[in-house]
Amino acid sequence: MGQATSSNLGPHVYAIADLSYRQMMGQERKSQSILISGESGAGKTESTKIVMKYLTTLGTAHIGDDGAEEKAGDMSIMTKVLQSNPILEAFGNARTLRNDNSSRFGKFIELGFSRSGSLLGAKIQTYLLEKVRLGFHASGERNYHIFYQLLRGADDDQKKKYNFHDGDTHGIELVNYFHYTGQGGAPSLREFTDEDGLGYTLKAMRSMGWDETKIDSVLSLVAGLLHLGQVNFDSVENDAGQEIAVISDPRIVTNAANLLGVDEEKLRAALLERILITRGEAITIQLAPAKAVDSRDALTKTIYGALFLWVVSEVNKSVIWQNESDVRSSTGVLDIFGFECFAVNSFEQLCINFTNEALQQQFNKFIFKMEQAEYEREQIQVSNQDWHEVSKVSYMSLTKTYYRRFFLFCIITSNDNSGILFPSLTTKIALIQFRVSQVVSWLCLMTNVG
Repeated sequence: MGQATSSNLGPHVYAIADLSYRQMMGQERKSQSILISGESGAGKTESTKIVMKYLTTLGTAHIGDDGAEEKAGDMSIMTKVLQSNPILEAFGNARTLRNDNSSRFGKFIELGFSRSGSLLGAKIQTYLLEKVRLGFHASGERNYHIFYQLLRGADDDQKKKYNFHDGDTHGIELVNYFHYTGQGGAPSLREFTDEDGLGYTLKAMRSMGWDETKIDSVLSLVAGLLHLGQVNFDSVENDAGQEIAVISDPRIVTNAANLLGVDEEKLRAALLERILITRGEAITIQLAPAKAVDSRDALTKTIYGALFLWVVSEVNKSVIWQNESDVRSSTGVLDIFGFECFAVNSFEQLCINFTNEALQQQFNKFIFKMEQAEYEREQIQVSNQDWHEVSKVSYMSLTKTYYRRFFLFCIITSNDNSGILFPSLTTKIALIQFRVSQVVSWLCLMTNVG
């Protein structure tokens, strides 16, 4: 563990973690990065856990070598770092058709070590949380684990506090009753029950130093989002003869507002109205039922996204090192979420797959292209593979020309939020913009070739 071996180990997760630590502790003290990639269900999340446990174990073996000692009664930094996993998985992982515990976000975990190699702490960065899953998930899939853990694991007092009344479901299980958890059939996980999952999550929260008030606030927000998803809309005509939405059951909005800790009237307005600002003048537009549903789901995504970032921030406060100057080297572990192709793919999924492929190209560059260049320098005879051509054909969107001149992502995002008034017009504008950018890019390419 952390010592040079007498023979070369094969490509194995423990061997990679061990080599990373030894290189980090070498003469040059170079910080290391480990990229864990693969398709969905390949085992990236579990491999990340193994790497983290191995590195933190090596780091805690050296605590005290540089005069730093843990106080009696305090939870070890190793335990805190490892206990961050159940929290992040509860709020960021979900069941897909290929994986019971699929990470629906990317994370980069940086472990900081002292001069002697003792673990000082960790820093967690996340990106691209798949918020679209909150409003829709396919049959056989699930929303984020925390929703099912709360619904299935809550005791009687918690159910009363969060307005989870079994009598309102007419015999249907709570997870199938709520819209945000019942769309995929709310299947159970194979590895552990949701009741056990809630226990793991609560234990991890307490190990981070969260008091019961903070934990209750987090669970109240989760419960409030579940109730927000129950808000349905009826259609009526206003004085101008336009179809507008009204809330079917105002009591559900009251429950959601109380649990979310927001003003009920402001929440009602956010669901039923849209404010358009033109030339400094604010115009209130009453939404149709279909648009009100979109507004409800968009509000849920925004709140959950903010909650997730807050959870990550609170975890960082518990595990991060105290003094930046004490960190002499670090090892970063990048866990990217797997490439997925659903029956209906959102813009978020496009971003996820785009990022996944970009990181895979970086992996190919270091593992294959640079290795081949080293063989050529040492005049070792190997079969050549033109990785440039493969990359250009299979993933031309990563080239500078595509980035700078196609502007596909800019076109999508610029038209994404303006479709409430003119949905069909927005699609036509985006298509025209994309075709124009194609022509411009082709002309620029021909000019460069010529």
